[in-house]
Amino acid sequence: MKWIMLSIMFMGMLVLAACQEDNADAQEPEETDSSAETESSGEESAEGEAQFGEAEVTDFTLRLNWRFKGEFTPFFVAQETGIFEEYGLNVAVEEGNGSTNTMQTVSQGQDEFGITSTVEPSQGIEQGMPIKMIASYMNRSPIMIASHPDAGVETPKDLEGKKIAMSISSTFTNIFPNFLESNGVDESQVEAVQVETSARNSVFLNKEVDSVAIFATNEYPIFEEELGVELTPLYLADYDYDLSGLTMIGNNEFLEENPNTVKRFLAAIDEAFQYTFENKEEAIEIVLERFPDATDEETVSAQLNLLEEISVFEGVPYGTMSEENMTNTLDILETSDLIEERFELERYYTNEYLPE
Repeated sequence: MKWIMLSIMFMGMLVLAACQEDNADAQEPEETDSSAETESSGEESAEGEAQFGEAEVTDFTLRLNWRFKGEFTPFFVAQETGIFEEYGLNVAVEEGNGSTNTMQTVSQGQDEFGITSTVEPSQGIEQGMPIKMIASYMNRSPIMIASHPDAGVETPKDLEGKKIAMSISSTFTNIFPNFLESNGVDESQVEAVQVETSARNSVFLNKEVDSVAIFATNEYPIFEEELGVELTPLYLADYDYDLSGLTMIGNNEFLEENPNTVKRFLAAIDEAFQYTFENKEEAIEIVLERFPDATDEETVSAQLNLLEEISVFEGVPYGTMSEENMTNTLDILETSDLIEERFELERYYTNEYLPE
């Protein structure tokens, strides 16, 4: 009997040891998977460092040149979808109050980056502001003359005998006389009504004028929706007056001290533009949730479609600037007496921070 009891106890010990061995084996795959994840994460991090280098600064601000409108959608998509975060950045995207104000805050180092057109920084650089253009997301100017369908303004020459509303001291107002002259239009036959922006919109919507100078990616779809008609568009770019909008400027000192950060930033925006155009419905939902009282789905959708039409970058990253466009911009500003001194192109812009 004693031997039987000893045998049973011995068998029990063997079973217990076997169970402990099985439990240990069951835990091994979890440890292996965790190790693999760490290794994979390390490889991805190393790949990012090899491509861009470690970000010198992670927290900074992008100052827009106005309150929200559809053309700003990609910047908020980059923020809200986590694209900036994927590139190791925490970017505050803030609304602005005019390109000139945005340019000033960037030049003073209050904001690291800003959105303007190519006009303001060209003038600012002449004045000694420490800024540079590092990307431009419209390779065709959004400036247009929109006319009531019964006005018959399809070409610059058709402006003769017509009234056109424009904002006081705007870029358009300053270049308008030269635009007319270069297109063989008799300026004395065109009545230019210069008013504040809000009044400009009102006199056109009330049909007190035939045409109005606006931006395609902003007021154009809004006016068509409000009037319930298709307006006649006349793009200045079709008549060699191609002044790009949605241009990114940076503070020179920040650019020089943080090149890897700038490269990551522009790579993230390049990805955001692609994502926005490929996922428009989602992009619109994102900005409408962020700015529920600023606009509506139909307007943002129309503005976004117009942005896509003039943001065509085939085979190059979004934001790539061209020598031809920059030269043309400076020619227009010089002939319109908007700049007095002209520098080498490298002083105005660079593509060196854009992804390869």
